Amino acid sequence: MSLSDFERLLEKLIPGDGRKTLTLTEAPADLDEMVRLLERAVAVGNRRGAPLVEIFAPLADFPHCPSAFFHVPIEDSTREGVVRLVFEKTALSTAA
Repeated sequence: MSLSDFERLLEKLIPGDGRKTLTLTEAPADLDEMVRLLERAVAVGNRRGAPLVEIFAPLADFPHCPSAFFHVPIEDSTREGVVRLVFEKTALSTAA
């Protein structure tokens, strides 16, 4: 999947309230591609008001992957071979 396809998916996924999860069943080819994917996820999530809050990646495939990307910890998705990105949009409180 190209980065532009990935970004279009994010743009469609994030407009609602609450938690949204995007599962990629094919992991990026290498760590550089993973970093570019995460950069776009952070940028789109922040722009749409639903920051990236959880990252799951097949760490066995990315042995040099850091334990966090910016402020978001990266957890192992084990042998599933998938990348899961979780975004959370919180409702704004209304003035009383």
